[in-house]
Amino acid sequence: MVNIRTKSILLSLVIFIFLLNTVHAGTGKLIFSDVDVKVGSRTSNNLANGDTIGQDARPGDALEFRVELRNNYTNAENLRIQSITTKVTVEGIDDGSDLEDETSEFDLSPQSTKRSTIKFQVPLEVDEETFDVLIEAEGSDKNGTRQLASMRIRLDVDKETHKLKITRKTLAPASISCNRKNVQLGITVQNIGSDDEENVVFQITSTDLGIDFKDNVGELRSGSTDSDTRFSKTYSFNVPTDLEAGSYPVTLAALYDSDRKKTEESVSLNVNDCQTKVTQDTTQTQNTDTTTQTTTAPPVTVVEPSTSGTTTQVSFLSSNAFLAVVIIIMLIAVIGGIALIAALFRGR
Repeated sequence: MVNIRTKSILLSLVIFIFLLNTVHAGTGKLIFSDVDVKVGSRTSNNLANGDTIGQDARPGDALEFRVELRNNYTNAENLRIQSITTKVTVEGIDDGSDLEDETSEFDLSPQSTKRSTIKFQVPLEVDEETFDVLIEAEGSDKNGTRQLASMRIRLDVDKETHKLKITRKTLAPASISCNRKNVQLGITVQNIGSDDEENVVFQITSTDLGIDFKDNVGELRSGSTDSDTRFSKTYSFNVPTDLEAGSYPVTLAALYDSDRKKTEESVSLNVNDCQTKVTQDTTQTQNTDTTTQTTTAPPVTVVEPSTSGTTTQVSFLSSNAFLAVVIIIMLIAVIGGIALIAALFRGR
């Protein structure tokens, strides 16, 4: 008796949930009107649910999903679908994890469409297989009814038989001036092909910078997660002190497949003039000019005015003319005195 009642309760609950979803689920008014996918430089148009994308993807390829949605309500119904988002998920492609992204929200009026673009990049470490892509859209109309749309397509990943790629090339520092020692160049080369590569050789060269490094790397295995699929190293070098300012390219090359194939990249080092040396030379020149001006100045501005002023004062008080005037005055005084005395005696 108890079991029958339990089953009845569970059945009623299931029916209730079903009816609830029926009431609030979409009525197919938000639909995919066009789905295009660009892999690398080629585009597959008008894809439908269950289709396989026409162009195989390779490690590092750009993926671009262009999804157009339509509000399929009629103008007479006049129901706007709001807060719509589009989401694309490439399942399990990133070492078992998904690549996933979605758009910002937008609204659609009845019978209007909107195209959204979502971009990814195929991981370099990826297996050769077929991956499911789930495309979803969700919004709600002004009555509160959720509008849902979803579709699945497939993406095939294929690898070249022999393919190495330089995935890292960093200079530290990338620009130098006075200190030209211990420049660091970090590199990584990776096997992204389907076959193992033996006798791999890696070279770094620059005639202007005097660089010539060579490493016999040996084997780089194929695969998606094995550390033996890549070779990483940091090289150090000094730049000649007399090298002129400029931008100097450094060539990175990986030779493989019995030297029949080569992957090549370049990175540039900027060399600037040493500003400290230029400043010192300018300062020394300015100091030399200042010393010359100070040495020639005293005879013109200091000595001459001082000498002229002193000569004027001394020539008047201590010259012969002044002495003669004094003597004449004294003689006149003496003669005057004698004449005065003689006149007094005559009067008696």
